[in-house]
Amino acid sequence: MELKKEKFMRGRALWHALASIGMMLTVLPLSMGCGRIDSGQNWEKHITEETVFIEGLEREYTLLFLTDTHVVVRGEDVSAQEKENEDLRFPEFVNEEGVPSAEQFPEWIRYANEKEVDGVLLGGDIIDTPSAANLQWLEEQLAGLDMPWLYVNGNHDWTYPWEYMTETGRETYLPLLQTFTQGGKAVQSLDFGEFLVVGIDDSTNQVEGAALPEYEKILEENRPVIVMAHVPFMTQSVLARSREAWGSPVVIGAGNFGGIYPNEDSEKFVSLTTASASPVELVLAGHVHFYDRDVIEGEKNVLQLVGGVGFQGNAILLHVTGAEQSAAE
Repeated sequence: MELKKEKFMRGRALWHALASIGMMLTVLPLSMGCGRIDSGQNWEKHITEETVFIEGLEREYTLLFLTDTHVVVRGEDVSAQEKENEDLRFPEFVNEEGVPSAEQFPEWIRYANEKEVDGVLLGGDIIDTPSAANLQWLEEQLAGLDMPWLYVNGNHDWTYPWEYMTETGRETYLPLLQTFTQGGKAVQSLDFGEFLVVGIDDSTNQVEGAALPEYEKILEENRPVIVMAHVPFMTQSVLARSREAWGSPVVIGAGNFGGIYPNEDSEKFVSLTTASASPVELVLAGHVHFYDRDVIEGEKNVLQLVGGVGFQGNAILLHVTGAEQSAAE
């Protein structure tokens, strides 16, 4: 029992080191004049509007990007360990008005349906653990959307603090998310005909190697691509801000400067994404609990948008258009 308790405490300490910064940050819409506030029933949405220009598109598409809501639904007949964790975590994930994330999320469903967006992109850590109550709640919520959606795992969706990134956790809990990740694929896609949104699993702080062959095939089609991942890739801005906010590596790349040392698979992914002939137009990510906008540098610089933390009412409304940028400005 003492060994199990010690393991739980170590796991919980690591869990809090990775997540508690969300409660320390005040997230504001920072997007160069694009931010706006929309009122929900009892709370305010902070929506940052962004536009990506893709040459040749015949019409404009609108996508809602939401990440890091960290929903905690209290379950019945759960273990003492789970109950302790739920009681500890539930009050952490509320907005300025004190509304829990689980009560905010249905308002995002309503918003997406009323706006008639073309797709909803869910960037990971939508639920805080893979508990039965959280998974049932998630399935019910997503069933209410009138449009297609894409879901990538975050580091919390499939882990508990006592099984954080363990082989047991990977074998036991990760498969529970297959319903939401197109059967558990390391690379997923949402096809809009004129372009693709591609979901990449980097929830372990590295790009899954199994994703690379399929990702290469997708890029070879030479259709415009928007990538969605959970953990951001190194840009000058997100690296500096993450290092200051977290005090530990949370961005893939630049290990010598406070980021996560990338393995070969992650390095290859970034190389493919930023190759001179790459069709990738945008990378979306979350994880760090603040909004950021900067480019991933390479042969081709690729814009990366990092979404503000969802449990504080933040989202990105992304307009994808073929209109000339000069005319839009």
